[in-house]
Amino acid sequence: MTDLVTNSYEIARARTQFLGDLGLDAKRPTAWAQYGYSQHISFDMLLAAYERGGAAHGAVHKLLDGCWQKLPRIKSPASDKESPWEKKAAKVLRGINAWAKLRDLDRRNLVGRYAALIYRVGDGKKLSEPLERATRLVDLIPVYESQIKITSWHSDANAENYGTPSMFQYRRMALPGVDTQGRPEEWADVHPSRVQILAEGSVGDFFEGVPLLRAGFNRLVDLDKISGGSGESYLKNSARTIVFKYDTGGMPMAIPGPDGKEPLSVREAHESQARALNRSSDASIVMQGGDATTLQTTISDPTGPWTIAANEFAASVRIPFTILFGQQTGRLASDEDKSDFANRCAARQDGELTPMLEELVRRLQAAGLIDSGEFEVEWPPVNAPSEKDKAELLGKMTSAMQQAFQAGLVEPLFDANELRAVMDFEQRDDDGMPTEGDPARSERQDQDDGEPSPGTR
Repeated sequence: MTDLVTNSYEIARARTQFLGDLGLDAKRPTAWAQYGYSQHISFDMLLAAYERGGAAHGAVHKLLDGCWQKLPRIKSPASDKESPWEKKAAKVLRGINAWAKLRDLDRRNLVGRYAALIYRVGDGKKLSEPLERATRLVDLIPVYESQIKITSWHSDANAENYGTPSMFQYRRMALPGVDTQGRPEEWADVHPSRVQILAEGSVGDFFEGVPLLRAGFNRLVDLDKISGGSGESYLKNSARTIVFKYDTGGMPMAIPGPDGKEPLSVREAHESQARALNRSSDASIVMQGGDATTLQTTISDPTGPWTIAANEFAASVRIPFTILFGQQTGRLASDEDKSDFANRCAARQDGELTPMLEELVRRLQAAGLIDSGEFEVEWPPVNAPSEKDKAELLGKMTSAMQQAFQAGLVEPLFDANELRAVMDFEQRDDDGMPTEGDPARSERQDQDDGEPSPGTR
């Protein structure tokens, strides 16, 4: 019997080692399972964290809003003014509200490993047929990772497209958990030429995309435990769980029922009294030879553990804590945090979103929906100064001009148009700078030389 137990233990240990570690602790290979963390994180788990978790939802939308706070400009490289090519491209995208669809594509990409954009065009062909030339862009459909799958691959090892999908399918119905009135799921075949994939963090295989929430998923579990456990302790105390205590031999066997009904057991009588007490604030308890108290749970302050988990999650999504969660004391995020987050958004625009937009325009050009030609994607500055910052800068510039004039500098440090540019005002033909023969300039020079001007003699 001892050998059997020993062999069972060794078999279980070998199986655990074969399946792999469930945590980072080498001494405790099942640490994650003991902590309540999942070894494998599925898309449904990431979606649930995004839809039901405040920290995860906030992280996705903080980064999304930071990158899309202003729309980019797709323009001709050699022209700062709006060219006819740019006007036509803007009209095509504006006609189907494309910017909202592209922003939603990015949102779905942040939740999962990747997201897809399906092209619906007016070419008289099925979605399962290759996209060649089209007369108009009908719609762009952003879908989650779970709404699209690959049904076949290119298997010719000598072909350039070897190992790439040859056919997709996407689900037209809503996501799981949404009431579909019993309708079955409907999957439609889509040719790869009508599908654009956005997989952040991947440079090749889009299955290697990196979800924003995956690295900090364990901390999201901790935040849920800490917040939920703290709320549960408050609920336990407010529910007034009643404890009935009797001395030895003092507990009655039965209690007479009301209005001559059958006698109640002590358990039934106490349960009835407890329900009445928790339902009504003016209910009372009648006891004989005993005592009734309420069961209280010690409530610990969750601030410390919650802050540690929140800081680790903020580090995992690379968003400063003060930007993601704010400060309960009213202190605003520091300039360093704002600058760091702005740099993060600008880098993501250049590294992830610009290539996505360039691929979109090239596909539309190939289909004849946008004229061919060189183009570039230009994003407005993420950390552009606010109106308050501009006004403060303008005040400092004018103060510097006044100090320079008082120090004897004849020419002003800035002209009127340079000052107007600070507030993004339109330029004027007259920049306000004095020219040769200007009476104002002559008067200032005469005053500096100690001589009266001609107009005052």
